[in-house]
Amino acid sequence: MTEQTLYERLGGVYAIAAVIDRFSDQLLKNPKIVNANAELKEWHTENYKERMPGLKFNRTLWVCAVAGGPYEYTAKKLDDGHFNLHISPEVFDEVAAELSDTLDHFKVPESAKQEVLAAFNAHKSDVTAGYLNQPR
Repeated sequence: MTEQTLYERLGGVYAIAAVIDRFSDQLLKNPKIVNANAELKEWHTENYKERMPGLKFNRTLWVCAVAGGPYEYTAKKLDDGHFNLHISPEVFDEVAAELSDTLDHFKVPESAKQEVLAAFNAHKSDVTAGYLNQPR
């Protein structure tokens, strides 16, 4: 018998989509994220309602793919998609905390939760590249 993938242990696409739905909504409620800088404030207030379904879809695909599911994430690379938002390491950590809280909300087992957070944190340098490379 083979060990289940993280994707399977998370419950598959529908369970992952539910987590992403709540997680995405919680990010919009967190002033430490929304108001972190001018670029993020604009992104979260300008046309976000029209973009949110697609963003949730792409986030769901990304998690499914990195968790070993039968999906391929084909949207922008994380560094390209986040570069102009100038996300600081502190804001990234706040987003990770929201993800952790969301996983707790859905009672994801600790071992699977830690794997999800490790996969997320593995891309910190990609997501924060725009902040780290901006002129000071």
